[in-house]
Amino acid sequence: MFPPVKIVSGGLEIREFGPPDAAQVTALVAAGDRTALPPGSPGDVADVDRWLAETVHQRRLDGAGVHLTIVETASGEFVGSVGLRDTDWAAGTTEIGYGVRAGRRGRGYATGAARAVGRWALVDGGMRRVQLHARLDNVASVRVAERAGYQREGTLRMAVWDGEKAHDLAVFSMIAIDLEAAEAAR
Repeated sequence: MFPPVKIVSGGLEIREFGPPDAAQVTALVAAGDRTALPPGSPGDVADVDRWLAETVHQRRLDGAGVHLTIVETASGEFVGSVGLRDTDWAAGTTEIGYGVRAGRRGRGYATGAARAVGRWALVDGGMRRVQLHARLDNVASVRVAERAGYQREGTLRMAVWDGEKAHDLAVFSMIAIDLEAAEAAR
């Protein structure tokens, strides 16, 4: 089981989704814009309250991962989400993913959140390795991984199907030694 998450870093508050987020999540679901919400988030407005009150919390307690909201501390505005999934406690590994609202992209929110949550997972979350996969044609996501301090390990060729064609995935990771190197560089 992951411990409760509340990270304040670089002008962001990163915490578990919960009932106070109902209005913002409902608005995104109603608009059909789920790009800033985590995988498994509700596709129907009627399911939002249950997802926020039960599913998100249970996911963390079960140790499967965490669904976290990214909030800009200055404005209190929801800017996106970041989360951990595919957690393997025996191996000490998990995968990070992120998404930012279209109008808030390009401002460093995903980079800051990916860096902070990766660090949290390694220091407080009990993980030895945080991995990240980004489609090669998603240049912004690849840049986020690089700027957040994840190390590129290689490419999974033709690894993901989008319903029309296969895409290559860049593989990144963050381990404790990467945190030490980042601290030494400061």
